[in-house]
Amino acid sequence: MNSRSLTKAIRFPTILALAGFSVLGACGGSDNDSSSNNQGAPAVAITVAGQVQAVDRLGMRRYFGIPFAAPPVGNLRWMPPAPPQSWAAPLAKTQSNAPCMQTGATDPLRLPNGTEDCLYLDVHAPATGEGPFPVMVWIHGGAFSIGGTITYADPSPLVSKGVIVVNIAYRMGAMGFLGHPSLRAADGTVGNYGIMDQQAALRWVQDNIAAFGGDKSNVTIFGESAGGFSVMTHLASPLSKGLFAKAIVQSGGYGFDRQLTQAQLEAQSTSIVNSALAAAGVSCPTVDAACLRGLSAELVNNQLATAFTTANWSPVPSVDGKVLPKSIKATFVAGENNKVPLVNGSNQDEWSYFVASRELVAGPLTAAQYPSYLQTSLGLPPSLATVYPLTDYGTNTAQQPSLAATAAGTDMHFSCPALNLSKRVLSQATPIFMYEFRDRTAIPSIGRNTISFNQGAGHTYELQYLFNLRDLETAEHRDLQASMARYWTNFARTSNPNNGDPVATSWPAFTGPTKVLGLDVASAGGIRELATFETDHKCNTAWTSLTF
Repeated sequence: MNSRSLTKAIRFPTILALAGFSVLGACGGSDNDSSSNNQGAPAVAITVAGQVQAVDRLGMRRYFGIPFAAPPVGNLRWMPPAPPQSWAAPLAKTQSNAPCMQTGATDPLRLPNGTEDCLYLDVHAPATGEGPFPVMVWIHGGAFSIGGTITYADPSPLVSKGVIVVNIAYRMGAMGFLGHPSLRAADGTVGNYGIMDQQAALRWVQDNIAAFGGDKSNVTIFGESAGGFSVMTHLASPLSKGLFAKAIVQSGGYGFDRQLTQAQLEAQSTSIVNSALAAAGVSCPTVDAACLRGLSAELVNNQLATAFTTANWSPVPSVDGKVLPKSIKATFVAGENNKVPLVNGSNQDEWSYFVASRELVAGPLTAAQYPSYLQTSLGLPPSLATVYPLTDYGTNTAQQPSLAATAAGTDMHFSCPALNLSKRVLSQATPIFMYEFRDRTAIPSIGRNTISFNQGAGHTYELQYLFNLRDLETAEHRDLQASMARYWTNFARTSNPNNGDPVATSWPAFTGPTKVLGLDVASAGGIRELATFETDHKCNTAWTSLTF
């Protein structure tokens, strides 16, 4: 599938998924204020740049809005992140800072109040318990275009298991991934500022997390969708080496063949800037770094964001020669990636989320539209379209096209790429555990009462089992949340999801396609080993051309 097809396919679902998550308030919590090992994180943490006051909520000791870099504005716009200035009075914020600038100005569902001054992180630590605590650094998704820390403000399912969760922000869209040639650094590289922000946050963790009761030698990075792709980028980037000890990739294998070279990025970015200036009626004698860094915030947040979105709705990090000397795929093939214990996985019905989003705009997919959808939206050649006949997907003829399209998109973009990643890591003799999230009763983020088919275990739908995004409603949902949080935090603590808090079902190490753990509610079979993942998703038949 080409990048234009993927752009069309994911545009609407990306913003709609975030809109479906609740931004939870907080109340209650612990009154502990000691920094001793037996009494959780301290009431006041002393960082390199200054003191940070905690607020106790939801059984956690929480520190909001900590700057990990200087505001990337003015002469620091489209520059690598600079160190933050120190502060005298203790920071005493009670909620996350405003998110980084979001995507196209006409998209009504981007998070509100986006700003360039956005490089802040939140630390959520146990209020009680014996440290030092393992650290989990969350990198949010959103197609590298939208999202923020506020959406994930309640990681108590994880923190209650005795880990610290650090939620980080990073520049997105044009502010994070533009690569105009006039912005080249002294070494000739350009772009990937959003990834540099993530690396700055990881360095901040190394320098400061001990002050919060954390163990800087035991840091796990984890992320979903664009956040999962970010984790893959750190596994491939030499600049991230040594900043983390383990990694979890959730639905992050969707775009390995879409990474632009620097020349391609510069050509695309030149066109984007020219379009934005024309739309705003602004001209510069020379479109140089001074011109771009002097553009008004209004132009950047509107015309430039819209031009960037139009040209590249779902950017991925480019091959810039510095952050990424090679593509992620080439780095892994050469065995030059950062080798750490890994959890990797995907959801059983990832593409339902995209099909549902299309339905909200264009109505249910019909049988007559199905062949065209496969070829134009998914990029399947006619020979592969016959692999997903409608009659294989239930007896409800109105739902068959949506269910069949879901299967095709899931296999092509998520399941088989995830399996190929697991095989590659196994070949490097690196510990790896693979999962598939399979709860088809999961509460959907979009169109719960309006979509014409069951979305099942769609893209992003596992996140409510790691963060409190909404009321899970049923006991078996809450049981699955407890089990998943236990696996994730056991892995963060010990490099093995089975070691630490007891688990009901042992998660087998990945030694081949039959060693995948299915994560499901009890009424649908519960958590169990899957022996047929590869054949179920046609990875060894229809999708042998996919490689990693």
